[in-house]
Amino acid sequence: GFTKHLWIYVLLFLAVLPLVLAVSFHAEFQQYYPFLKHTRRLEWTWRTLLTWELLYAGQFVALEFFFRGFLLQSLRRQLGVYAIFAAVVPYCMIHYGKPFLEANAAIVAGVVLGTLALRTRSIWGGCLVHISVAVSMDVTALLQKSDLPKSW
Repeated sequence: GFTKHLWIYVLLFLAVLPLVLAVSFHAEFQQYYPFLKHTRRLEWTWRTLLTWELLYAGQFVALEFFFRGFLLQSLRRQLGVYAIFAAVVPYCMIHYGKPFLEANAAIVAGVVLGTLALRTRSIWGGCLVHISVAVSMDVTALLQKSDLPKSW
């Protein structure tokens, strides 16, 4: 049923993208992103950045599996829809230390993605949105810093 609900996740990403672009102008955001910090020892190429983003995407698959898969679906039997809120608390906690707006947006994102995961019984749309937002955050931060790689 993933493709049946794909349009919802595309709309979610398109709704979040202008917000990502807006916060990319904030110094706090630019200091935090991207997580991959390059130095003189690390050759800064598109290959390096793309490899990082692929590995970073794997982390989001694991994150979605745990919070919207394992935790949410396990709690659903006992708590019903309230399982969403029980899963949102630790999900928000992993966002502590991130930029203020992002940490607060994690509450809304956790509720929305949790609701969709319960209804669709799939984590893959959440994975797609999470990965797309994360890559967008890295790219917009690099654009603001004029720090995109120059070679392959």
